[in-house]
Amino acid sequence: MIAQCDRPLAQQLVDKTVIHTSISQVDMMSWNTVIQNENIYLSIPYLAALEKALSDYSFRYFQFYSEDNKPIGIGYCQIIKIGGNDINKDALVERIGGLLPKSLMNNIDVRILICGNAFASGENGSYFLPSINNKLGLDLVTSAVDEVHTSAHKEGKKIAITLIKEFWPESFGNVAYLKDKGYCEINIDVNMVLTLDSSWTSFDHYLAAMNSKFRTKAKGIFKKSEKVTAINFDIPMIEKRLNEIDELYTIIVDKANFSFGRLNAKTLLEIKKALGHQFYFKGYYLGDKLIGFSTATSFDEVLDGNFIGLDYDYNQEYAVYQRMLYDFVQHAIDIGAKKVKIGRTAEEIKSGVGAQPVEMKFYAKHRNKVTNALLRPFIQQLKPNDFNLRKPFKAEYYEV
Repeated sequence: MIAQCDRPLAQQLVDKTVIHTSISQVDMMSWNTVIQNENIYLSIPYLAALEKALSDYSFRYFQFYSEDNKPIGIGYCQIIKIGGNDINKDALVERIGGLLPKSLMNNIDVRILICGNAFASGENGSYFLPSINNKLGLDLVTSAVDEVHTSAHKEGKKIAITLIKEFWPESFGNVAYLKDKGYCEINIDVNMVLTLDSSWTSFDHYLAAMNSKFRTKAKGIFKKSEKVTAINFDIPMIEKRLNEIDELYTIIVDKANFSFGRLNAKTLLEIKKALGHQFYFKGYYLGDKLIGFSTATSFDEVLDGNFIGLDYDYNQEYAVYQRMLYDFVQHAIDIGAKKVKIGRTAEEIKSGVGAQPVEMKFYAKHRNKVTNALLRPFIQQLKPNDFNLRKPFKAEYYEV
């Protein structure tokens, strides 16, 4: 399906929005003219890999054009069905104080439209040329999303909730305009980000910047994990271990409070095929047994930690998870990255490797009145987790 939406002249510059249901339908030249190399999560190879692997998901791709038919912006969304199996009910009920009863969560069955990437943090839902002002860009995106909702309703596949995710602090002032469009602003758990000092040209430099307590702790982690072998996975190795990768990833997802659906090893394989060396994939072995893996995407001088899998039976004895975090740092230094984004969850442990919390926001709109009544109080109660922030570096690294 390809839908074309003519825009009012009052919006100036803009003549049309074209909506596609497959990445194979987009005008590749126009798409690349807009995105250039600005965001790998909006690149055609990456989006094609997701679409190929995630057959249970629906995708929509937006292309925005000026009056003289020049491409000015792009965007996309994922439509995901969320059921009770996607929620860790006990953990979530505990977190929100029973506001949303466990019995009610058993019956949740809604379709959610996510403008952005359900599986990667950050502003990955749309991109416009610098000449397009922020308000116009948001108007275009929300209008395209409304068109998707209308089409889905006509097809009997009504979408209950729209999420536009998720924004870094430097964008907060601009995206607050979404509240004028009927969206609710939500603070989510912080993203833990390590900024690498320009003088750290080796992992030893990174360790030397730590105070004695945390340097000793880091060395202890490597001592505990010395029997664990870390191997960079290429495509044949991923293919060989698909079932084990699935099992390890499922362990992590099952422990999460909430999941926007699930990836699988096939998805990770397709991403590796699409991104090559830009998709870091490391497996952790104890003897011949795969006990964990970690992945990250590198672009724009950032290493963005994505997915892990872990057999917790081995984690405490061999410090596998913490070893993964240090290996992220090692790889980031090796490729000359300036930041390591390690994501949400386990904030205290991540702060132990030097990551600092960065606030993030997303925006939600509920389309169904009944669903809105049930879920709005729940969403409004979601607040970032509290944790003890560790400061592993010497005092001068925290001086402003």
